[in-house]
Amino acid sequence: MADFLAALYARAAPQVGIDLGTANTPVFVRGHGIRFVEPTMVAVDIDANEIIAVGEGARQMLGRTPRNISVIRPMRNGVVSHFKYTEALVKQLLNRALRGRPLIPPRVMVGIPGSATEVEKKAVREAARGAGAGRVYFVPQAVAAAVGAKLPIREPRASMIVDIGGGTTEIAIISLSGVVVGRSLKMGGDRLDEVVAAHVRTNRHFHIGERTAEALKISHGYYGKPAGRPPVKVAGQDMRHLRPGTFEVREEDIAAAIAEPLGEIVDSIRSVLEQTPPELARDIAERGLVLAGGGAAIAGFAETLSSTLGIPVRVADEAMLCVALGTGEILRDRKLFNDLFPASQSLIGRWWRSIRFGTRESSSYSSR
Repeated sequence: MADFLAALYARAAPQVGIDLGTANTPVFVRGHGIRFVEPTMVAVDIDANEIIAVGEGARQMLGRTPRNISVIRPMRNGVVSHFKYTEALVKQLLNRALRGRPLIPPRVMVGIPGSATEVEKKAVREAARGAGAGRVYFVPQAVAAAVGAKLPIREPRASMIVDIGGGTTEIAIISLSGVVVGRSLKMGGDRLDEVVAAHVRTNRHFHIGERTAEALKISHGYYGKPAGRPPVKVAGQDMRHLRPGTFEVREEDIAAAIAEPLGEIVDSIRSVLEQTPPELARDIAERGLVLAGGGAAIAGFAETLSSTLGIPVRVADEAMLCVALGTGEILRDRKLFNDLFPASQSLIGRWWRSIRFGTRESSSYSSR
């Protein structure tokens, strides 16, 4: 009976997978796949204490607002930094994903950094529940990314994933559905944007915004061998003459800016490999590692990483969406779900027994 009711609930409830990222939040809905990707931003009228836009609407205002309006990133380094604004964002995303509140509260799975604390999990859980979620499950972003990249994590062999997100970089060796060795860095694509902007200020004496720095990182960033792209003209604020102006940027300038943080990521990957048990290390030597997340798209990074480590490296298909795709697949695949959340197998059965025998059972563990 317990298994039947659990399966019935899993089939009937809407299922939503969320990669609540520092920079962007892709949302997966069962039956629809990736429904949308929204910037993790909220625009706030400070004087009125009112949220006026979220997601793309807020991003369009970035760097263009009057003094009374502030564009806020409610997530920092993969964790909640502004609870109120995170809840507002999650509420709107869930309402949009489900087109209103369904009769049955949805099962929601959220990808979180491996370093997330219980306090940080509680903040995300309460934000999701405040937005109408029923059951809220957490899965390490590295595990979700590996599933989304179609790695065979249930096998008794090693799979290695490196997910370079906006606020964090997740590195993990996974076998038998569990993380054997892992590391979570509070550094990702946002850090690359910051160092690009800082490099331009220091060396070209121009101030550029976040969006311009990100665009330069994507269009002219590389690691290792130059890609041979021509210089590009960029507009910004001339700090010497205190007026708008333009300047020319070469790909070598951007490469010099991002070399140090990318080098830190490479060092962390090497450190994880050094801690890997011998049998699993042999698997990684044969199968290599997979890159996911927006940072995986940096020109030359995969090739240089492969040459540096001496193992195969490839970029996952739909690398930026791997975590969200993985959350959706875990919700869909009952066997995989049970591997990752064994305590939840008897959740409905406990509820059923509490009705029959008049006892009260807690179900809070499903959200941890």
